[in-house]
Amino acid sequence: MILLEVPFAEKDIAKSVGARWNPVEKKWYVPDDLSSDLAPFERWLPQDAAHESTQQIVLPGSNEATSSNEKEKGIPLSQLMSQVQLAIRKQFTGAVWVTAEVANMNERRGHWYFELTETTEEGAQLASCRAMIWQSQAERLLRKFADETGSDLAPGQKVLLMVEPTFHEKFGFSLVIQDIDPSFTLGELEAALQAVRKQLISEKLYDKNKAFSMPKDFYRVAVIAPPSAAGLGDFRADADLLVKHKLCEFKYFYSAFQGENVEKEMLLAFEAFLALHQSNHFDALIIIRGGGAKLDLQPLNNYALAKAIANMQLPVLTGIGHERDNTLLDEVCAVRFDTPSKVIGAVQRAIVTSAQTAKQNWLFIEKASLLYVQRQKQQLQEMESRIQTKSLQSLHLHKQNLTPLMIHIQQQSIRKLNQQQHLLEQCFDTIFHQATNQVQLQKQNLSHYRDILLLRPAKLLESAKQNAQQLIGFILSSGPKTQLNRGFAMIKAKDTQKPITTKELAAQQDTLEIQFSDGSIDVSVIKE
Repeated sequence: MILLEVPFAEKDIAKSVGARWNPVEKKWYVPDDLSSDLAPFERWLPQDAAHESTQQIVLPGSNEATSSNEKEKGIPLSQLMSQVQLAIRKQFTGAVWVTAEVANMNERRGHWYFELTETTEEGAQLASCRAMIWQSQAERLLRKFADETGSDLAPGQKVLLMVEPTFHEKFGFSLVIQDIDPSFTLGELEAALQAVRKQLISEKLYDKNKAFSMPKDFYRVAVIAPPSAAGLGDFRADADLLVKHKLCEFKYFYSAFQGENVEKEMLLAFEAFLALHQSNHFDALIIIRGGGAKLDLQPLNNYALAKAIANMQLPVLTGIGHERDNTLLDEVCAVRFDTPSKVIGAVQRAIVTSAQTAKQNWLFIEKASLLYVQRQKQQLQEMESRIQTKSLQSLHLHKQNLTPLMIHIQQQSIRKLNQQQHLLEQCFDTIFHQATNQVQLQKQNLSHYRDILLLRPAKLLESAKQNAQQLIGFILSSGPKTQLNRGFAMIKAKDTQKPITTKELAAQQDTLEIQFSDGSIDVSVIKE
């Protein structure tokens, strides 16, 4: 066991390269599996062990290497690896900052192992390297990244790392990560977002949906949200009250808001929404999520999604769930809210405000109508008073004009009445004489008719009796049985036995009975 002289200030560095603590000796030591390569521990080795280790490392180009090569015609692989390790340590005397993309990462026994890559804009790989964060620093560095970015370190993110290049005879070249700069990752994401933002502006899409203002009232609303988001539950708690009171209708569409399928699922949700919108228009489209890490918002900074929202022919309202951080969807929508609760709150206020405005307008119309009716009543009363006054005046004037005419008419009437009375007396005498003659004549005629009436009824009664007997015989010979004997048939309803006389009544039955002179049969009705 090789003991190390590690100062207290360097204990974390020693631990990161693999040193272990010996509680008995109360010193750090090199584990047996790492004792073949003491280069990482060189600064803490006792002087005798360090000299021994130095003697084993031969730099390329030295005289000792030349003589050894001449004797053995080659050097052991471990010696070559040690020389490479020493060369790397001489070239990189400390840690350096490196930019790369995390291709893969996993945790083993508290240590985190990474695959770092660098690629071109076309996706071709330029470089690849292994890296690790030792257990002693892993929790601190990963928590620092998560606290400042709002999301855990994950594959696909571009990072700025402080690394120490190391080389091991068995495991090859790798980088020991000593620090992470979270601001670089956020800057890379912001640069990509700015590129998409510029493209939307150049295509005149960035402000297109902002032409729609906040609706004054809501009757039918579409909502796109993750199916199990907490924000959706908060939203529906208030939205369901509006639905319960039949104030507004909500149609829900579901999509992922983080992960690889965000673009695909949300575009499908847009497609389903537009299909319904064409047949039965919505007042607005609401997109809500409700909280989450900052980096989790990145899938929403998508050109295709932003373009789809910009081209919507109705206002789009967002409530992604971040008060300080906007997504590209928030930027291109008509109205942006911090949280889903604030979106539904605005919808409620719009509905209440619209109802209050309608009520105020109704009260105003009612008040204005009452005032108008009162003015009209007053005007009618004034007109009625003027008409009455004018009528009385006109009536008095006409009375004065009519008095002489009335006297003249009375005189003429009396004179005419006397003349007509004389004529009536003459006519009465004439009518009386003529009527007396006519009465005598009618008496004679009545006597003649009386003789006829005494004899005629008996003859008419006898004739009627004969006709009645003939009709009774005819009726008896025309009954159903007689008609059946003549070859006719009778159709009756099976259940009621009532005759069926029309096609309509027959079509209403399931079974009919057809009666012939010698019996009946049942038939089923085939309906068209």
